[in-house]
Amino acid sequence: MDVRDEDQIERDEKSAGPHGSAAVDHDAREAEVERAEATAERIEDLPAQDGAAVMERMTPAMSADVAEALDPETAAHILSEMDATLAASVIADMEVPEASMVLEAMDPDDRVDILEHIPAPLHDQLVNEMAALEAAETRSLEQYPPDTAGGIMTPDVTALEESLTVQQAIEELRRISEEIEQMFYVYVVDRRGHLLGVLSMRDLILAKPSRKLGEIMIPNVSALPATMDQEEVARLFDKYGYMAMPVVDARNRLVGIVTVDDVVDVLQEEATEDVQKMFGAGGEERLTSKWQFSFRMRVWWLVVNLGTAFLAASVVGAFEDTLKSLTLLAIYMPIVAGMGGNAGAQAMAVSIRGLAVGKVDRALLRHVLLRELIVGLATGVVVGLITAAVALVWHHSKAGWGPSVALGGVVGVALVINHALAGISGAAIPFIMKKLGFDPAQSATIFATTVTDVGGFFVLFMLAKVCMRWLT
Repeated sequence: MDVRDEDQIERDEKSAGPHGSAAVDHDAREAEVERAEATAERIEDLPAQDGAAVMERMTPAMSADVAEALDPETAAHILSEMDATLAASVIADMEVPEASMVLEAMDPDDRVDILEHIPAPLHDQLVNEMAALEAAETRSLEQYPPDTAGGIMTPDVTALEESLTVQQAIEELRRISEEIEQMFYVYVVDRRGHLLGVLSMRDLILAKPSRKLGEIMIPNVSALPATMDQEEVARLFDKYGYMAMPVVDARNRLVGIVTVDDVVDVLQEEATEDVQKMFGAGGEERLTSKWQFSFRMRVWWLVVNLGTAFLAASVVGAFEDTLKSLTLLAIYMPIVAGMGGNAGAQAMAVSIRGLAVGKVDRALLRHVLLRELIVGLATGVVVGLITAAVALVWHHSKAGWGPSVALGGVVGVALVINHALAGISGAAIPFIMKKLGFDPAQSATIFATTVTDVGGFFVLFMLAKVCMRWLT
C-alpha cells in the first residue's frame, strides 16, 4: 500500500459518521458506503495484520461498513487479528446475517473469543444465524471458561481411529489436509474418541500399508485437561517447548488442541493484566471498556490505598513536634518514601514475574529475600551518600556545617534502612498475598508502598528525634 492509499484511508476514517444514524440522510449514507467500499478495496489484498491495523484506527461503525464490503473470509482474517473487544464492537455494528457469515469463516477459538464480548441477546442471534455445524462447535467451546485450556483450544484437531490401516490413514490425511490449514500432530483415538497416542509421520510413511495405527502409534502422550488454567498451560509450553498439545475432557476424550500461537496470545494477555493490576486497574479493562466498568474495577483498591495513606499520615502526626522543630525534614520526606517505593517496586516486579512463570519454591525464596536485602542495603548506601552530600552543600550556608552534616547523616541512614526494608518487603509481599488468596499483581503494590511510606517516615523522624541536639 503506497502513501496515497494511506492518505485516502485516513480521509475515509475522518469523514466516517455514525453507523445507521437517523441523522444521516440517504445521500450521506450512500457516500459513507462508497467510502467503506473504497477502503475495503485498498485493504483486501493486504496482510491481515496490516488490514487490522487500518481498521483499528477507524470508528467501529466505519469498520463495520468496511467489513460488510469485504468478502466474509477476508473480513474474518482481519477481525481475528484485531483486539477481541474491538472486533466485537465491529461485529455488533454489522447487520446480523453479514456478521454471522464473518464469524462462521473464523477459526473456532477466535470466533468464541470475539463472541465473549458480544451482549447476550445479539450473541444468541448471531449463533442461531450460523450454519448448524459452526453453531454447535461454538456452543461446545463456550462451555469452557475462557481462561482455561478448553477456552483457548481449537476443536480442529487431526485424530484417526486406532483400527485404521496405514494405507487408510494416509488416504484420510490427504483428504483432511484440504480442510485444515495446519496439521501439527496426528493423534490416535478409539471409536469413542478417547486419546490413545500420537503418530510419528516417519513411522507412518515407513510402516507396511496393512499395519494398524494402534500398532505403530506412540502411546502415553501428554495431554492438557480442558479445565487447566491457561497460565499453567503457558508454563508447560515454555518448559517443554511444545508446538501443540492435545486437550482432553474428564473422560480422556480428545476435544481439541492448543497451539503455540494460542499460548503467545495468553502470555500477552496475562502480561497486560499483570501490568494493569500492579497499578490498581482491572485486569479485564481495555481502551474500549465503558467508564462504569473501569470505575468498578478501580475504586475499591483506591479506597484501600486511601486507608494505607492515612496510616502513613498518622506516623507523621505522631512526630508533629519533631517536624515543627525541624521543618527541613519536610523536604526529605518524599525523597525517603519515594526512593523506598521505587526500590520496592523493582524487587516486587522480579517476584511477581517469578510467581507468574512458576519458578519459585521455598528454597529459592530464601535466596531471593537475602539477595534483595543485600541489594537494598547496597543501593541505599549509594543513594544515601548522594543525598547526604546534597544536604550538606544545600544547607551549610544557613544552618552551619555541624547541623548540615547531622541532617545529611540522618537522611542518608534513613534511606539505607528504607531501601533494605523495601527490598525485603517488595520481594516477600507478593508471596504473602498469594498465600492469603489475593492476586499478587493487584494487591502487592498497595501494601509494599505502605511499608516503605510508613517505614521511611518512622525511621526518618525517629533518627531526627534521637539526633535533635546535633541537628539544631
